[in-house]
Amino acid sequence: MDLKGKILLTDDEPDFTEFVKWQLEMLSYSVDTASCGDAALEILHKSEKDILLADIRMPGMDGIELIRRAVAIQPDLQCIVMTGHGGIDTAVQAMRLGASDYLRKPVGVDELEIAVRKGMEKLALIRSVREKQDSLEKANAELTRLRNQLEESLKTESAGRAAAEEELKKVRLREILVEIMIFCLRCWKQSTKKTKIDLAEESKIWTASLDSGGTYRTRTLDRYLRLSTLPPNPRSGDVLDTAYFVLSRCPIDSEMRKNIEEKISVLEKLLLKSS
Repeated sequence: MDLKGKILLTDDEPDFTEFVKWQLEMLSYSVDTASCGDAALEILHKSEKDILLADIRMPGMDGIELIRRAVAIQPDLQCIVMTGHGGIDTAVQAMRLGASDYLRKPVGVDELEIAVRKGMEKLALIRSVREKQDSLEKANAELTRLRNQLEESLKTESAGRAAAEEELKKVRLREILVEIMIFCLRCWKQSTKKTKIDLAEESKIWTASLDSGGTYRTRTLDRYLRLSTLPPNPRSGDVLDTAYFVLSRCPIDSEMRKNIEEKISVLEKLLLKSS
């Protein structure tokens, strides 16, 4: 037989205690008994109960004090007070302390069953609400964890994207520097019929020097004509100055000028974003 609940019956009258215990066990409840408040509290410290049935008037600790201490030990405990004495004031005092019902002795079997059933229903409701609250708290905690995880992932992704975009800017900057230098040198040679050594000497931006064989070289300028030889920290200002110098010195056609100006615009925008 399935037990309906666990009851602690506290009363100093042995015959009454035995009768009520028998009735409750017939109704499929597990019943422990105590003859005084101290014994009842000792039981509550050791095992969980669903309902406390307590006589109000007992030697030593009365039922009102027992209820006050009992709910401090087990807050969800449903307390039902029983007495052959006292009136409405006693009942109100017991209810204020957390009693769920108030029975007058002698207690009828039907009345006892109804009071206990109501106490169990209230306890079931309390536990159901707490279980839902616990589930909600766990769900909220999981949502918080997932939100934090998502935010962290987004931060990591954003940082990675920003780093990738920054790297792409650097690559594009290096590409446009080489493109401008190649295009300017081509324009210089086609329009002036001069060499890159002449460009270096006349612009005074790049150096031209004699090598050991007596040949003029423009090693610094040459490094800006290929991505593979471009310095790690290229002199973007010198490339811009070279482009403007070529525009000012070369009688180039409008299409060629437009191309150089477009490339200068791209470079200046890239430099502005990087600053």
